[in-house]
Amino acid sequence: MMAKEKLVVIGNGMAGVRCVEEIIQHDPDRFSISIFGSEKYLNYNRILLSSVLQGNSSIEQLTIRQSDWYARNHINVFKNETVLDIDTARKTINTNKNRIVPYDKLIIATGSTPFVPSLPGGSKEGILTFRTIEDCRRIMNESEKGKKAAVIGGGLLGLEAAQGLIQWGMDIHVVHSAERIMNKQLDDKAAKLLQNSLEAQGMNFLLNRETERFEGRERVEKLIFTDGLELVADLVIIAAGVTPNSKLAKSSGLKTNRGILVNDFMQTSNSAIYAVGECAEHRGRIYGLVKPLYEQGKILAAHICGKDVPPYQGSILSSKLKISGTNVFSAGNLFEKGFTQAMTLYDEDEKTYKKIVYKHNKIAGFLLVGDLNGHERLMDMMEKKQKFSDEEKLLLLNSSKEEYPISSMAKTGIICSCNSVTKKAIIEAVSANGLETAEEVKKCTKASGTCGGCKPLVEELLSYIKSDDFHEDIEPGTFCSCTNLSEEEVIEEIQLRGLVSINEVFAVLGWRNQNGCSFCVSALHYILRMAVPGYEGDGQSVFYEDTHNAVKEEDGTFTIIPQINGSEVSGGLLRKIGEAAEQYSIPEIALSHDGRILLKGIIQENLPAIWETLNTKLIPIPIDNAVRVLLLAGFKGCGCTQDKSTNMAVQLQEKTEYLLSPNRLEIGIAACAHGKNSMAGHDIEVKVHGQEWEIHICGTEGNQLRGEPLAIASTVEETEEMLCSLVQYFRESARYQETLKEWTDRMGIIHLREVVFDLELRSILLRRLEKDSSDRQRRLHVTKREPVFINESI
Repeated sequence: MMAKEKLVVIGNGMAGVRCVEEIIQHDPDRFSISIFGSEKYLNYNRILLSSVLQGNSSIEQLTIRQSDWYARNHINVFKNETVLDIDTARKTINTNKNRIVPYDKLIIATGSTPFVPSLPGGSKEGILTFRTIEDCRRIMNESEKGKKAAVIGGGLLGLEAAQGLIQWGMDIHVVHSAERIMNKQLDDKAAKLLQNSLEAQGMNFLLNRETERFEGRERVEKLIFTDGLELVADLVIIAAGVTPNSKLAKSSGLKTNRGILVNDFMQTSNSAIYAVGECAEHRGRIYGLVKPLYEQGKILAAHICGKDVPPYQGSILSSKLKISGTNVFSAGNLFEKGFTQAMTLYDEDEKTYKKIVYKHNKIAGFLLVGDLNGHERLMDMMEKKQKFSDEEKLLLLNSSKEEYPISSMAKTGIICSCNSVTKKAIIEAVSANGLETAEEVKKCTKASGTCGGCKPLVEELLSYIKSDDFHEDIEPGTFCSCTNLSEEEVIEEIQLRGLVSINEVFAVLGWRNQNGCSFCVSALHYILRMAVPGYEGDGQSVFYEDTHNAVKEEDGTFTIIPQINGSEVSGGLLRKIGEAAEQYSIPEIALSHDGRILLKGIIQENLPAIWETLNTKLIPIPIDNAVRVLLLAGFKGCGCTQDKSTNMAVQLQEKTEYLLSPNRLEIGIAACAHGKNSMAGHDIEVKVHGQEWEIHICGTEGNQLRGEPLAIASTVEETEEMLCSLVQYFRESARYQETLKEWTDRMGIIHLREVVFDLELRSILLRRLEKDSSDRQRRLHVTKREPVFINESI
């Protein structure tokens, strides 16, 4: 086995860690990774600091990657440790804690530092920058001491910081050197509209002002401007831009300009060293926004792993102001001169303004104030350089009057530009996982998980999905929001590439979320158990023998499920369960909806003793993926012979007890002709009618069979064959978590009848069912010297 290459990442921020995430997806076993961060915190979302100041988030919510992520991926992380030197000849780095670490490949992701003008009095107390968690803490602490604050800088960060200080009850003045706020993103009309809106919220502005000095004793008391004007302030926040943090690279002999010079694959002048994010300069440009940072990270990760990847061509910049009640979006180049035209729409009553700048009949840039409807479509057209007619231009400028404007957005439209999450991906994630809140969508898809600017759009999409107006077909499409592949393509790739673990699937198939979501993790475990001989990697099983097994739960406890064939429970088993519960303090004994007895909350140490006490056959798989056969008795006093039904129920349970299913599958067998009153809510229902057996699919209502009639069999043997072949066909062709009814609707009842009546096909399915059952049974019966706890880490 080849030794891993040593990868050192300087910077534990959003750029560096995102690169590592991408690298792990490409090739999790290629590098031994060490990450150095000069802050004492783990990887956190710097973009949302302004939301913390505004009271919309907490500092605890900023953390992106917890310590368990580093441990799970075998990453050495060094917090509060600064790299002082890079020895490019020896290929080592040296830190302020005298640690020398060798590298084969190095990524510099040192970000930027706030630009602080060198002014008299600049070292006084109460003058702060706004860049880190510690900065945010200091500002919140200082805001409790003072009453008047000045924010130097009228760009995005300065305005967001000012809004936060208003929430802390301070009198705020924004000081800006240009003639309009957000002068790099907005024109005069848009800037004035925004300024009016912010002034209505309590913000004051001093434009076209340059600070000359700060005055006060130990603490700042006022600002003096170059024109002689004075401003009283006991707290000053400097948000006047940033400077690329390239000193380390420059002192180590790497080529720099304003930032660290990189090529189209983010390599520096030393091919073993890469740079990414705000410290990197690509084709004369430095990007300070998160979307370009992530785009650079994708290119870097693929290249450093030896993959073929198209070169980085630069990014289209877009900005959204994150202040409640103030909608502003700006993208592209609004101020390019020559060969450009502009279309504008200004609604004075609605206080909305839209402007689209064209060049050669393609969008060069646009800005929206007040009404952001359609900005996703505009971004998509600009990025794809689409040409469009004059009629389309007018439509784009019109304000939408729809209750849910997002309904007109294409499914391929991007909701979250930071993480490239589409409308389709969110719809599918909501459908597959039953997501209810924007926070759940963020955890599952990463949408709104970076800058948070798209959160209102995510919330609008959620409301639309839940509304009566939502009629968009949710195609089978992608497996889940973590990948562009369908479930069929995932299965095919697993088989073709010989993938044997979830980590391999995530890495080789380019999973967007390297840890997957709750849906795809459980689905992949199921698929791998079906496709890979010997796979038991979900950590849910512990198996010694038929009478010694359990299912492991998420909280680390175990559940024991006694096998009950045909729904009949002996008094002896019930007495044993009672003895075990009392002697070993089993926390919970529950009855599942399908009649199984569940002994829950058992600690590992008590398993052997409880097994010995029960001394009965146990179910070795989680009930959510099991096939359950129930015997449904007739009314009391019924004199019908029930032997055939009872025997059928027992035999079917024995044939299917080791089988995994895409979803829970219940087969109800009526004990006799009078058993239909008990038949309700089962996936497959069987009822004797004279000398024949009726098989129905998908449900009952009251005492009436409401499912589709599948077949009528003349013998018990033929009935069992039809049922087993149907079960196997469902196992082979249903999607994960697809119910039998959904599967039936998709496949068609006529097709299913053709399958079970085709003797040759039925025979093939029965042989495969028998083989699957025996294979799984054989895999479970391991050495009997001690229990084997299966728990493969993912």
